[in-house]
Amino acid sequence: MSSKRLCSLALGVALALVARVRPALAHGDTVITQVPDGPAGDGSVFKIKIDLANLSQVERITNVKVLFFHQDGTAWSLATNQGTGSEFTLNLGRLQTIRIQSMGTSATLTSGYAIVRNTEITSIYSEDFEVSVSVFYEVTRGTTVIDTVSVPTSQPTVWFAVPVEADVARNLLSGLAIVNLDTSSSNRIDLRLWQATTPTSTDPTDGGSVSFTLNAKEQRARFLNESGLYPSKTLYRGLLVGIAERPVAVLALLQTPTTGGVQYATLVATNKDALRTSTYMYLRQGFALDADIPQSDYFGNVDEDLFWDVLLETVSTTSRRLTPQSGATIASIGVLTDEQFDNVTLSDLQAGKITLTSSTITFTYGTSAISLNDGSSNLTVGYTFAIKTGLGRYVKVHVGDIITRGSDTAKRDLALEVYVYR
Repeated sequence: MSSKRLCSLALGVALALVARVRPALAHGDTVITQVPDGPAGDGSVFKIKIDLANLSQVERITNVKVLFFHQDGTAWSLATNQGTGSEFTLNLGRLQTIRIQSMGTSATLTSGYAIVRNTEITSIYSEDFEVSVSVFYEVTRGTTVIDTVSVPTSQPTVWFAVPVEADVARNLLSGLAIVNLDTSSSNRIDLRLWQATTPTSTDPTDGGSVSFTLNAKEQRARFLNESGLYPSKTLYRGLLVGIAERPVAVLALLQTPTTGGVQYATLVATNKDALRTSTYMYLRQGFALDADIPQSDYFGNVDEDLFWDVLLETVSTTSRRLTPQSGATIASIGVLTDEQFDNVTLSDLQAGKITLTSSTITFTYGTSAISLNDGSSNLTVGYTFAIKTGLGRYVKVHVGDIITRGSDTAKRDLALEVYVYR
């Protein structure tokens, strides 16, 4: 397959041919960064399939829309099994599923993107008014289905990194599809290529930077060897880092040559905001902590189906305790300074052993509650405990402050520094 053909066809088609991924859950906007429809030059026809499911056992869905856009951000009237249009409003019963499938009848292979927009209200139950989104592509030749594959949806970001590689002579290429999520302003994106070197203990080679600007709501899909990106880079492997002025959605791609042509796989872009694993949070007495997220149940632990790992349980006016929930186990570590807490590693938590400058702390995970009674040495700033969550993650927790809630002097709420090892 020629390079020219790849430039004109591949990212209109290729980003459809990717590895299966888990559904995305979104309340707000979920972006389907690349949507192809129609016949390709090799006789194959591409159709999009979007499966949407109401996750609630109680509430109906009436305020979720699927919106299709051309690459320039204008509305794309697309022929589907639900009719022809650029906007489709869902009406889903409890646990109901709908499929929106394009007909593949665009005159030529046409590309754009889609947004699933959820404007429902919220409730105390996490699954209420939530829709799962799974995106599939069906590739046919004649009446025969030759491939059915899936792509991930994208989350907004302003900083992303993705592994890339290229051997242009072999048609081994990396590509990106990027959507400017700002609906009123242009968006400058800066890319910098860091080329891997040997040995890997040294720093990589700076492969140069490029910049381009997307108009409001514009989508662009390119291989990295195309004009305006890195056309002179013909053989490399490394990391591509992108920084945007405003939020973008990103889908990355690797094209690999095979004896029958080329095949495609997604390369997962890492969003910087997704790297955050530590937070300060407020845990009220009587409420529960889901340490995996981490999140406190501010609604009073009514959603019993979720993995609430620890409950700050009231025993009496002077007694309270940290009680493990939902298969989680906890361990008391003791008082640590900020620096000592920062130095606790995942290996320390797994081994149940922390080596300090002048002493060693050992601890064991269990289902027994940890006392935070009045007068307890645990009810103090700096107290540290560990959690092995019901999902198997390790978490270190540091008490940053102890708070008396207004006139309710019997309650002791906690300001916690929580670090989750994911």
